[in-house]
Amino acid sequence: MKILIVDDEAYLRDELKDSLERISSAKNEYVEADDYNSAVKQLKENSFDIAFLDIHLKGKSGLEIAERAKRVSPKTNLVMVTAYSEYALDAFKLFVSGYLLKPFSDNDLREVMNHLRTPVDLGGAMLEVRCFGNFEVFAGGKPMIFKRSKEKELLAYLIGLKGSSASKNEICANIFDEAVTPEKADMNFRQVFASLKKDLKRHGLEDVIVHNNNAYAIDAALVRCDYYDYITGKSTGENVYRGEFMNQYSWAEQYVYALDNF
Repeated sequence: MKILIVDDEAYLRDELKDSLERISSAKNEYVEADDYNSAVKQLKENSFDIAFLDIHLKGKSGLEIAERAKRVSPKTNLVMVTAYSEYALDAFKLFVSGYLLKPFSDNDLREVMNHLRTPVDLGGAMLEVRCFGNFEVFAGGKPMIFKRSKEKELLAYLIGLKGSSASKNEICANIFDEAVTPEKADMNFRQVFASLKKDLKRHGLEDVIVHNNNAYAIDAALVRCDYYDYITGKSTGENVYRGEFMNQYSWAEQYVYALDNF
């Protein structure tokens, strides 16, 4: 990817580059600018995949650069960067690709990068799932094989939460038979979770699962999902909801009701 970073503070440009390198395994080329004139010059002379524009600059602002960029480089994804949330409305009026609020984490940046108007390839592995119809999982474009059937259901349950966390007890209550004792459910969960982590790791996808104490979730930024695209308005012809959601799981019926009324 070819990336333009516009900020009048050199250390902030370096911090952004470091974060981009951590979240992307693609080969990136960086060009830097520290004011309106140098930024516009670069946009005229180069074709960029993304331009990160700090709003607060000496002289003309990053918003003014964005206005000019829309004319001279219309295919470039524009991401506004600022420490002040009150500029969000002005940024979105320009129909930019993203808005990054300082200080930001790697996950914040990854989320922006995964939702650009013109998608870019970050490199590395992404988990692909289909929720409409039966729940299906793909790694590297091929169906993923699970050692235990409950692994797939555990993953499905976490996918449905869209990055929100669930406790072990909540998960067990939904994916294990009610007749199973709490002790047996706890043992089953531990085995299934460990096996799921191993199967994901085989495909370089172990970071998809986030586990902290008794909170379990997925990193939604590492998942391509028809359900996520649908609710964020990014659906294409093949991933539009047609009344079916994770058909093989009874607990997923709650999502059908919500989607029917979306």
